[in-house]
Amino acid sequence: MYDASYHDTPTDEEMLALMSSMNDGEWTTNALGQAIVIPSDHYWRQDVIKCDQQLKRMGAMGGMLNSQRLIQPDAFGSDIVMLASDPLLETLTTLYTVLVTLFHDTEIGQYYRPSPYATRFLWAFGSCAYLREAGFHQPPTMSRDMAEQTVMELNQRLGAWYQSLKQPDFTYECNRNRRNSHNNYHSLCKLIAALFDRYSRLQVVRVDLSYTAIDSPYIDYETARYHREQLCETFHKHELFHQLVGFSWKLEWQPKKGFHYHFLFFFDGHQTQQDVIQAQRIGELWAQSITGGQGLYYNCNLDAENKYRYNAMGSVDYHDIKKQRGLYELALYLTKIDDYAAMLVKGRTFQTSPKPNVSEGPRIGRPRQFATSWSVGEVNFP
Repeated sequence: MYDASYHDTPTDEEMLALMSSMNDGEWTTNALGQAIVIPSDHYWRQDVIKCDQQLKRMGAMGGMLNSQRLIQPDAFGSDIVMLASDPLLETLTTLYTVLVTLFHDTEIGQYYRPSPYATRFLWAFGSCAYLREAGFHQPPTMSRDMAEQTVMELNQRLGAWYQSLKQPDFTYECNRNRRNSHNNYHSLCKLIAALFDRYSRLQVVRVDLSYTAIDSPYIDYETARYHREQLCETFHKHELFHQLVGFSWKLEWQPKKGFHYHFLFFFDGHQTQQDVIQAQRIGELWAQSITGGQGLYYNCNLDAENKYRYNAMGSVDYHDIKKQRGLYELALYLTKIDDYAAMLVKGRTFQTSPKPNVSEGPRIGRPRQFATSWSVGEVNFP
């Protein structure tokens, strides 16, 4: 199914509107008015992201708990006290409950990769008796002396967590996704350069492949990977890909769209025409045959000259400086940092096809009048 309402960049509201349900599923209504159940793993994926956002905000604020404000009598005149409602304490309790459930008490977290913030939070608070009691049961009552010790312990753990965020190893781990993005960009640029060394004209087709709003909550990483592998298998046998000379794909995740792929195809430009139709046929193959009607696609080649500042879609000759610049921009976009997918997927989220071996055959196309301007060494990496 063609997604005419497609918008590739989520809004801030979409990123923050993440639900944190922790049940076995939630009843809702689909577009046809039919009652359906949203599976719990859909909410767990959103919890992983929401926790990371909360941890980043908490780390930036650097707040501590105030015992005088927190410690309140359980009843008027009573010597038994409890810790009163407090935004920071509530955040700590929620984070503890979700992260411990995910990564300590169950096997749910085996499918996810905790962020450096979450890893250090579990190190600092994983053994906290108060948060376990408050998170999984109810806030306990205690003596005033015990309450003072509890607040002191929580602040000590908070201080240790804040301090861990300043360590070099934390910074190194946080930059892992940036390094991966840099390497992916370099790989894609190398592939494009090698293709232009082999072919004087490429037909560039980009199709974004996703799932319907009804189906996307049910699509986990394993399902998305299976569908992608099925599509890649058709490269060797479907007539659509007879002139395919290279490709790349990137897996992403968004709160509303769920898992989806950005696919970039390179065809022999002297043998392939009608890029818009080619993209449409690939999208229909995904939507109908590969996913069995669960899929959506967006044809990026359609009206590309009016949609993109640097258009790289369609036919690109080795001497076309303007379109090559578009390819650089597109490569940069397709390999941008994606922290969400990095947390939700332990497997591969980006891949390019092998570079063609120029020595395997003659360069395709007319003799070159000058050297190609494409040079990986001239790329300014992000």
